[in-house]
Amino acid sequence: MSEIAKSVGRADFVAANTDLQAQRHLPRGVKAFAFGQELTKGLGCGMDDALGQRAAEAEEERIEHLFEGQDICVLVASLGGGTGSGASSVFAKAAKEAKCLTLGIFTMPFAFEGQKRQEIAKVALERATPHLNAYVVIPNENIFRVIDLKTPMKEAFSLVNKRLSDTLGGFIETLAIPGLINIDFADIKTLLEGRGRLAYLNSVQMQGSQGPDLALKEVLHHPLYDYDITGADRMVFNLTGDRGMRMQQVAEISRTIASFNTKAKIIFGVSFVPSTKHRMRIALFAVGCKGKEEQGAPSAPFFKKPAAKKKPRAKKAEAVEDAPKVIEKKKKKAAQKKPKAAKPVVSPKVKEPEKVRRNALDVKKAQDQEMKELEKKERQWDIPAFLRNSRSQEQGL
Repeated sequence: MSEIAKSVGRADFVAANTDLQAQRHLPRGVKAFAFGQELTKGLGCGMDDALGQRAAEAEEERIEHLFEGQDICVLVASLGGGTGSGASSVFAKAAKEAKCLTLGIFTMPFAFEGQKRQEIAKVALERATPHLNAYVVIPNENIFRVIDLKTPMKEAFSLVNKRLSDTLGGFIETLAIPGLINIDFADIKTLLEGRGRLAYLNSVQMQGSQGPDLALKEVLHHPLYDYDITGADRMVFNLTGDRGMRMQQVAEISRTIASFNTKAKIIFGVSFVPSTKHRMRIALFAVGCKGKEEQGAPSAPFFKKPAAKKKPRAKKAEAVEDAPKVIEKKKKKAAQKKPKAAKPVVSPKVKEPEKVRRNALDVKKAQDQEMKELEKKERQWDIPAFLRNSRSQEQGL
């Protein structure tokens, strides 16, 4: 909190804690707000989130006075411990009852802090978000994306605080500095309508001729988040630079941001600041984002792989020259192909006549008939024709 307060102007800072010792080291300009002394005896809450909640609820009236007359409040808390996890929902509820637009920024525990701390943080987040207009989630584990093996611990946390202060600074600057295309409180109010919506907040400043392109790339990918602006249905972004800012740059940045959701309600502003010579700052605030589980792979055009280039067609003249080669190639392929084996021809089966079953009497009659016919033929074969005729005359046949 101390580092953020030093870097961000035009805002009032209040540090709320049950630990009196931690309150003694706050920088100038930061108001100390101690609570729950009767329950905690001026100490922290350890990992007892129930104690932190009771400590805050015991002083609800004092907490409500903090939000009186405020239009916008940013609630920053580390979840997983007792004070931040237990008191966040009480402070968020007080801001809601005071009709103050509230954005919550929450850091989640490191993986090495254990499953119990993770569970406390998750429950605390679920309790607080219904009272907030929007919220941002930053897992501490993602700090390893911006440091290397040689980075000291204090410097590592300073890098996180610097990114957070730059982000908040860009957001406050968007509201405070009048611009050529102005963004005012009414625009932020439109953006924050509703409750418990996941938000994306980022601000990046780059210098040089490649500044606008680099700033756009960085502002769309916050290394500490597990999500981007995919699915966001409301967006506000502001471009700050010198009077040399080109219309083509503004149009390209606007098109890229809008491509994440063409149906989103988008408000943008442009501000000229003489001190930002040859530099550009992009402050982006989007609400209604999809979480890590819902997003999957990024689908916006900014992250798409470039399409494969199509091979140019051959010119007619080249095609005519290559025709003999193509024909020869086809002949070789045809020669290499093995002829398919002919299928054996199977002749249809002739249906055999059905055998008729006969009894012994039928068989005997048939045999007698065959013997008579055979004897008759034998007589005809043995007697010459002229004798058969004369004999027939004698017998009167």
